[in-house]
Amino acid sequence: SGSASLQAVIGGSADMGVGLHSRVIQVLAKGLPLCVIGMVQYGLTSKILVPVRDKTSKTMADLKGKRLAIQVGSGTYVAWRILLKYAGLKEKDYIVKNLKTRLIPATFQSGSIDVAVAWEPYASIMVSKGLARVLITNDEWSRVGKIVYPVFLYANCDWVKKNKATTQKFVNVWIKAIKFVNSNHKETVDIMAKAYKGWGLTIPRAKVKAGIYTRGYDKMTFDDDVMTDTNNFAQMMYDIKKIKFIPDFKKALMPEFTNKALGK
Repeated sequence: SGSASLQAVIGGSADMGVGLHSRVIQVLAKGLPLCVIGMVQYGLTSKILVPVRDKTSKTMADLKGKRLAIQVGSGTYVAWRILLKYAGLKEKDYIVKNLKTRLIPATFQSGSIDVAVAWEPYASIMVSKGLARVLITNDEWSRVGKIVYPVFLYANCDWVKKNKATTQKFVNVWIKAIKFVNSNHKETVDIMAKAYKGWGLTIPRAKVKAGIYTRGYDKMTFDDDVMTDTNNFAQMMYDIKKIKFIPDFKKALMPEFTNKALGK
């Protein structure tokens, strides 16, 4: 998980890891020595779903008073709070049920919740089983909330400073891998379909592809949109008391490795 990866890097049992910007913000807000050295991917994959029998709901406002399942504390939860803010709504407008996302499909099927907020592949699982329809797509959500949702490649700062050549070699290969995913859809889907099967999940190939390519793999640098979204998340995390102060994200950036790998 993202939390375990960060703990391993901070603790020294791993040198690098990947994780959502929200996880990175949490670590930086604790004053821990984490350096962000590159992008992995970006794009919110989460969707908001309602039962197929619900033919009338169109917006979050239509769902006031409903039982809503979401993994509280996750990046998706913070993104949902940002969406509510832009829509002029509040969390207390809903009966929030805190559930691990992997448990949401079964709970949804039992009828004990009315709204599901879930990321892939779980959103697609509910749709493919005929349990739910998508009320708000990830694209709609991102547009309204101005969300980029980047996943970062990060490292232990002390290790990077002592191993700059090794870091550069790793980032060079990393960039090649990201370019492969961006350019070779069939082979990438084959790899992920096999992985899901190993996890006991049988998902139609089209859904596997959708789960991967709802994300973008062509944004490899820390552009203005990434910086704005990261700062917006930090502000929301502070507002909901998930962090005690807003860290200066720019101070954690080490873009020189990615820039060199890209020939900049």
